[in-house]
Amino acid sequence: MCFSAGASMGASVVLAGIGSASISRNTSPRLRLLAAMPLLFSAQQAAEAVVWLTMGDPASAAFHQLGVSAFLGFAFVVWPAYAPAALYAAERDPRRKDLLRVLALWGAVLAASAALLLARWDPVASVAGHSIRYAHIGSENSLLNGVLLFAYVVPTVTPFLVSSTTLARALGGAFTASLIVTVMVERQSLTSVWCFFAAILSGLILVAVYRDRGVRVLEQGSRGQST
Repeated sequence: MCFSAGASMGASVVLAGIGSASISRNTSPRLRLLAAMPLLFSAQQAAEAVVWLTMGDPASAAFHQLGVSAFLGFAFVVWPAYAPAALYAAERDPRRKDLLRVLALWGAVLAASAALLLARWDPVASVAGHSIRYAHIGSENSLLNGVLLFAYVVPTVTPFLVSSTTLARALGGAFTASLIVTVMVERQSLTSVWCFFAAILSGLILVAVYRDRGVRVLEQGSRGQST
């Protein structure tokens, strides 16, 4: 995925289907934000399809910049704020919920900062191998890039490792593995190639929704028998 306009659009359609199934099968209010994640992945992939389709076309420059800004907006604004908020809403353990609240605050601050930077500076997209490279703040400075990567990982990955929600740690492990693999394989197009794992993460979310639904059914059955 993320290696051509067709691949990005195809991924968007598949992720939209997974997201629709996740939302329709979810019966728990606390998992609503988590269940909707695949739809956000789908929208992000659609934005990158626009970037591919308008690459190098002066007549589509405005749409191209819109696609670039939308894709990076999901990457640096939506996910740092949304991921910890989704896990906070899903969490039942009070102590873990307190820590997730702190991570959600961190993510909100990071997202607001990223939004201001994107609004003040026009990022540039270019083809790097079979992927898209996004030139953004820190992308040319190794030290700054490392600091920004750490600041990004804390609110986007850590909440999954902290949460006690079904399959949350598996999702966190998938997030971590995706970052490691993409840094090793495609350093110049990290933001784009990392989305290859969106389908895996979305699939895990759908499984988590099914498992939580099964647990709720069993719990309701046990209550019915006890009464």
